[in-house]
Amino acid sequence: MKTYHLIILFSLIFSVHNNCSGKDAHTHLPANDSRIEQETPSDSFTFIIPVKYNNKEYSIQVLCERDGMNINISSITGNLPLPKEFYTILQDNFGLATELINPDYKSAYENYKNLKFKRADFVEYEKKYIRDFSSKLLYILDIDQDGYDDILLLNLQNSMHDNDVYALFKGSKNGISFEENFFDKAAFYGWDKTGKYVITGVSDTKERKLYKNKIVGGQLKTIDQCTEYAVSDQLCW
Repeated sequence: MKTYHLIILFSLIFSVHNNCSGKDAHTHLPANDSRIEQETPSDSFTFIIPVKYNNKEYSIQVLCERDGMNINISSITGNLPLPKEFYTILQDNFGLATELINPDYKSAYENYKNLKFKRADFVEYEKKYIRDFSSKLLYILDIDQDGYDDILLLNLQNSMHDNDVYALFKGSKNGISFEENFFDKAAFYGWDKTGKYVITGVSDTKERKLYKNKIVGGQLKTIDQCTEYAVSDQLCW
């Protein structure tokens, strides 16, 4: 009998230790505990795209709302005066690219919460050589060297694989204007090594036709062209 009671005692001690261990125990919080409430995303959030234009700081605010399980970009605003076409294209971009924002609301919220609701990495301020071109959402720099920053905005609605189409928003003393036909529907691949010439073209699975352009009178003027082939390792420029 003593042996029997001793076994039961050890079993109870082990059970209590195992269930109450700080390392392994599961804490059951009340339904109204603030820690649970913090884990639930709100029904909307805003994240900021900070931009520097003509050496001044601005921001673009993107308002995101819950639409069932999905996310809805309900409005995009900014304190930098921009043409309406800018916001139309940007709205389309967020609807087409999961790398810009996850279509699942909870995932998007958690991602932007970890980023402190800011995406400075969407913007590039330096000319990139064609081989290093990273297809940023925005390029902000004085493309035509007239003393005013211009804005290149990725236009995914008109882009295809290996053909990233950009829209130009040209800066001037009168503000920013939309230059609808600047690239004439060609893809934009960056600049040549000197940074003086804009590289455009059209690519498919077999070849990439490239054009080297300079900007004359606010328009692209082709000064050289070259074709790269998938079966060759010879590169243009």
